[in-house]
Amino acid sequence: MSASVMMSEIPWNEYQRRIAEEDAIVFVPVGAVEQHGYHLPLGTDWMMATYMARRAAERVGGVVAPPVMYAARSQVRTGGGPHRCGTTSLNAETLIAMTYDVLCELGRHGARKIAVIDGHFENRFFLDEACYRAQRDLEARGVRDLRILKMLYAERISPETMEKAYAGVSFPGLDLEHGGILETAMMLYCYPDLVDVSKIPDEALPDFPPYDLFPVRPDWVPASGCLSSGKPATAEIGKLLVEEFVDLVSTAVSAEFR
Repeated sequence: MSASVMMSEIPWNEYQRRIAEEDAIVFVPVGAVEQHGYHLPLGTDWMMATYMARRAAERVGGVVAPPVMYAARSQVRTGGGPHRCGTTSLNAETLIAMTYDVLCELGRHGARKIAVIDGHFENRFFLDEACYRAQRDLEARGVRDLRILKMLYAERISPETMEKAYAGVSFPGLDLEHGGILETAMMLYCYPDLVDVSKIPDEALPDFPPYDLFPVRPDWVPASGCLSSGKPATAEIGKLLVEEFVDLVSTAVSAEFR
């Protein structure tokens, strides 16, 4: 029998056995299909969320559901905006409904411990709503012991890792870490064949005004779509970040579910 933790790679009865006999935590990665500059693939967000979920599931005894790949609309000041080719977004109501349906189905399967692992900054409040509705409605249907944990896998970075990852440069904040050091380094560590280091742009931080406009102003965003420079990124920095985030996810899930 396959030892894989990926739900899509195991038979239904093995999945059922793990939930019933092993009290498996079911992970739901959520990401985005979104431009990340010239050097990173469009699937960066969902690929990294799935990677974190898989690594954590291997540690704590879990199964990883297929990811929710599409995401809430990219915002100009956090993701470069919705206007570039390839960025493929959902309406907020659609993301809430899709995630809600998945969570309710997992509850029907018998899962009672679910971890939603987010890899896209703009998803956060819509995933909150989906988790709230699913737990509330399943409880109303008699499923009273279901718990859902939701977290952005990069929610915290230790000062020690921050100092090493951003040596000589300033951390721009997670809102501007789009195609920058963090994502570039993690992808170099986890998926090096998908990173074209020769195309990493050397972008200055954009000087966004303290408001948004609709329709969006594409000229607010650097030509590459990146909101900070990934030039200093290395696989070694990626390892520091990824291993810390895997620890963060695993510790959080263990604290609540184990």
